[in-house]
Amino acid sequence: MFRFALVAATLVLMCAGSVQVRAADEPAWVAPMKAVHAKGKGVKGSVSQIGDSITFTMAFMSFLAWNKPAGFEAVTGYINGAQTRERKGAEHCNYSGWTSGDGLSKIKQVLDAEKPEIAVIMYGTNDVTKGVPLDTYRKNMAAIIDACTEAGCVPIVSTIPPYPGKDDKAKALNEELKKLVGEKKVPLVDFYAAVVERQPGEAWNGTLLGKGDVHPTGGESQVFTEDNLKKCGYALRNYVTLVALKDVIEKAFK
Repeated sequence: MFRFALVAATLVLMCAGSVQVRAADEPAWVAPMKAVHAKGKGVKGSVSQIGDSITFTMAFMSFLAWNKPAGFEAVTGYINGAQTRERKGAEHCNYSGWTSGDGLSKIKQVLDAEKPEIAVIMYGTNDVTKGVPLDTYRKNMAAIIDACTEAGCVPIVSTIPPYPGKDDKAKALNEELKKLVGEKKVPLVDFYAAVVERQPGEAWNGTLLGKGDVHPTGGESQVFTEDNLKKCGYALRNYVTLVALKDVIEKAFK
């Protein structure tokens, strides 16, 4: 009897330990975003696109209106793909030249109108261009994130890509953003890291970004082969965003 009790106790401890290991492996944002999603304020499958020209372009996400890339069935079977093409423009909180301040001025109106479950967010390139102070940028992004979570919307926040001639400023902005995302416990897409991983040093200049340009390169933006992810900047942004959307849907919505 004693031996049976000892074995049973050991199994309980082993099971408890395995649960703890799984919890430790789980991203820090999962539990908080489950709570955000549980508010039930968003329309199922509604995704908002929040950003500047790197989001406003049809090269980003709009292909989901007609294309269902293999490996991302959890995304394409869940979100409203037609809206990825429709939700382009200032009225949807994405436009050329916009800074984090422009986004903040519009975010609540868009959240009320679109009632998204998820918002894909990238601001910062124009903040660097226009010399917006880092603390102002941080406050703006914190307010955008808070507006989303208060509305029951899970924000997926992206770092900005490298910036030719001002890359030290892009790095500093991204580091501030990653600190903020860690504190807020929301999902991050590290687009900058994805770019430099595939094109180290400044090899991204003229490959994944236009030569001397802050914008990702176009081309086959829906093709996710490793070769294409090294030469088409928008393919890479679409890919890393789809990975993040898949994570959120599978880990926070179920």
